Amino acid sequence: MSFGNGGSREPEARLVGAGFAEHDTPFVQAVHQGLDCYLFRLQLDGRAVVTTSGTSVVVGAGDLLLFPAGEPYELRIEPDDNHRPGEHLSTDLYLFCNGPWVDQWWNHRPRKRHLRLALHENCVYLWRQLIEEYRRPGQPDGELCDYLLRALCLTFDKYGYDPKRATPVPIAAERIRAYIERHAAEDLSLADIADAVGLSVSRVVHMFKEAYGQTVVQYLQSVRLQMACDRMRFSNLNLEEIADRCGFHSYSYFYRVFRQKYGISPREFRKRAT
Repeated sequence: MSFGNGGSREPEARLVGAGFAEHDTPFVQAVHQGLDCYLFRLQLDGRAVVTTSGTSVVVGAGDLLLFPAGEPYELRIEPDDNHRPGEHLSTDLYLFCNGPWVDQWWNHRPRKRHLRLALHENCVYLWRQLIEEYRRPGQPDGELCDYLLRALCLTFDKYGYDPKRATPVPIAAERIRAYIERHAAEDLSLADIADAVGLSVSRVVHMFKEAYGQTVVQYLQSVRLQMACDRMRFSNLNLEEIADRCGFHSYSYFYRVFRQKYGISPREFRKRAT
């Protein structure tokens, strides 16, 4: 589905407000008369209780709440039995938006109001870009906010899932995959990955294989090979330099795994690609 518009135009997805909220003390916010625009809220840490249309839901880290205009809304943040002194009760990202494109996106499919987000970090990055633009002195760049909002909404569609149903890819597995992709060119060990995502090595190995049907090492190798293919197509580096910059510190090893994967040598691949 494409909602894109080419050329210069009035923004069709408008940012009304955006921010980061951190609560150390109990907090209640109620809009009984109904919201006047769309509200998106992503719980980063802690917990909160949100009530809308008479239904209450407890949300934790990674939970995304989506509300349309006109819907009554109440947010309640209170300590629970597991809360420890000195910890934040809740932290979240929120934004208010409206516009014809958002209406179109919302009505394109039945909308769950409560989702969990895989690839949590990707959404947070887009969200923080919107907050930064909204807080910029002077008028926010409407066109930039429009595109960022569209990207965020489409990311919800791609990586959001119903928390009441089992998902084949847990958030932790997506974090492992994202970390591998960001650091594939570096000297990367299973211990490095486990430390980065806060899990044991054995848990990383088991979870990744269960989620994606291949080992961490196999996936890391495939990412490095794809990086090497891109450099062979689009750079003037020699093959030894490409192998080294893509995390293969032995050209003979790179040659062997490349030929095993693609059925031709790196030199032949480059010749065909140029």
